[in-house]
Amino acid sequence: MPATDGEAARFLTQATFGPSTTDIARLRQIGYSAWIDQQINAVPMTAARPHMEAVSAAMTAAGTGDAIGQNQRLSRWFHTAATGPDQLRQRAAWALSQIFVISDSNGAISGEPIQMSEYWDLLARNAFGYYRTLLDEVSYNPSMGKFLSHFRNRKAATGREPDENYAREVMQLFSIGLVERNLDYSPLLQAGQPIPTYDQNVISNYAKVFTGFAYNNAGTNLFGGTNTYLPMSCVATEHDTTLKTVVGGTTIAAGQTCAADVRDGLNLLASHANVAPFMARQLIQRFTTSNPSPAYITRVAQKFNNNGDGERGDLGAVIRQILLDPEARAANPPASFGKIREPLLRLTAVLRAWDFQLPAATAYGEIRMGMTNPFPVYGQRPLGAATVFNFYEPDYQPPGAIANANLYAPEMQIINEGSTYTISNSLADYTFRYYAGMTNPPTDRPLIDVTALTSLATPTAMVDEVNKRMFYGQMTANTRTTLINMLSFMNGASASEKARSLLQVAAMSPEFATQR
Repeated sequence: MPATDGEAARFLTQATFGPSTTDIARLRQIGYSAWIDQQINAVPMTAARPHMEAVSAAMTAAGTGDAIGQNQRLSRWFHTAATGPDQLRQRAAWALSQIFVISDSNGAISGEPIQMSEYWDLLARNAFGYYRTLLDEVSYNPSMGKFLSHFRNRKAATGREPDENYAREVMQLFSIGLVERNLDYSPLLQAGQPIPTYDQNVISNYAKVFTGFAYNNAGTNLFGGTNTYLPMSCVATEHDTTLKTVVGGTTIAAGQTCAADVRDGLNLLASHANVAPFMARQLIQRFTTSNPSPAYITRVAQKFNNNGDGERGDLGAVIRQILLDPEARAANPPASFGKIREPLLRLTAVLRAWDFQLPAATAYGEIRMGMTNPFPVYGQRPLGAATVFNFYEPDYQPPGAIANANLYAPEMQIINEGSTYTISNSLADYTFRYYAGMTNPPTDRPLIDVTALTSLATPTAMVDEVNKRMFYGQMTANTRTTLINMLSFMNGASASEKARSLLQVAAMSPEFATQR
């Protein structure tokens, strides 16, 4: 049970798109475990695809020539992140989307915003389910099939070999990684050297496993079908039925159906000892800290291997362990604990920290959130990484003190002088500049309500309120004094100008850019 608002806000910073006053109060009332229980079992999922289909239908009915696009998908994502009640599920989907990556930067799916919304819903549906089910649904998903090119992948023929893209990434990025691992993620060694998990021959054989995939209603025609949402089916005549030697030297028998080959191939990957530490470390990095201790990784990996009921790969149990682990809940964590706050999560956290008014829905039912393409500004876009390796890599070490200490800071891979400038400008827009002369209700972006600040009598009280809502009570004395002095020197400024200036500078501060 959190003893203070600050403790509650810190937990919610790790578990959601940012703490709100409502969620802080609720968490303090029911406690950590009960809050997680509610998020997993009682709060309905906020779906993206039905909304996108409704907006698309409204556009078609209007007859104006407007068509659904990625802008509408991104508006829906921002709206859900800022207002959705299923915060833990959506935050988990955000984490999974950075492991099981697809991207609208790929021309094969850039024109399929509804299809991509269905992929997001797939991640959200499976966020508290089982890893093996998630791996199966991802493998059969047509967006993934197009992104990693096993859609319409054909068996070998003269002058043609099966595409190896998905075969490689399903091992390297989605399951077992490149080298054998102990439960604490340290590499297993043989004669002092890491042991590779697979070689080129295994990749080639897994490529044969993933042959014959087509649209769900393709029938016997690999290039037929129109259903871009349902799991892919398999055209038997295009599937390789030869013997396949895959991970660990295990063979998949000749003469099997496509479904049987995929089942056996994915079973071998999902049951591999590497999966638990591989997934544990990456999910910890997405929720709580870039540098978990070996003991923290081990505890989460053990929970992956056995949820307490003898079941493996229970992602809900894994996420619960990540958030409630003693290392995550320690009142005074070591200096190495924590992470750079993802740039987009800085924006969502600012919105959720304060009451805000949403713009009225458009004639098509879309709620615009002020940004349609955050990538050039924030270096991130939901389902929009530049490559399958995500926005940043889990082992990224920025040169200097962090690398010298052999620590990791993945998010720093997209932070540089240019991004610092663009992120700061955008946060200034959302907290201050957008509101100059704005009339109510807003039309294309949320309007932050600063009444909670303007109603306070002194600069000290205003800064303390910001500390509680945005810094979970851990603002340093130096930052607090600097902000109080700034407000004290703003002679002649209105209460609203002072409040918005305070939000702007607080949101741009290095302290807010880190998560402890």
